[in-house]
Amino acid sequence: MAKAEGYIDVTLSVEAEGDQYVSVCPELGTSSCGDTPQEALHNLQEAIVLYLNGLEEVGTRERVFRELGIVMLASPRPSEPTRLSFQTPIPVTARA
Repeated sequence: MAKAEGYIDVTLSVEAEGDQYVSVCPELGTSSCGDTPQEALHNLQEAIVLYLNGLEEVGTRERVFRELGIVMLASPRPSEPTRLSFQTPIPVTARA
C-alpha cells in the first residue's frame, strides 16, 4: 500500500495541569504531557505521527479521517509556522 502524501490541519493545545503540561489534539483524540510546554508539544507530535502511521499500516486512515471529518490536503504544505494555543497562563520568571 502506498503512503498518502499531503497534510492535515489540526489543532495542538497545551495546558498547565499542576506541575506538568498536558498537550491535546482534539481532532485526532490524541494527547500527551511533559515537564515544559515545549516537551508536551514535542511528545504530542510524536504521538500523532505514531497514530497516523498506525492508521496507514492497517489501512484504516481513509475511514477514520472520514469519520472524524478530517480532510487530507494536497502537498506541498504551506510554510505557515505551527500555532500553539495556551489555555491557561504560563508562568514566566524574570531573570535579573
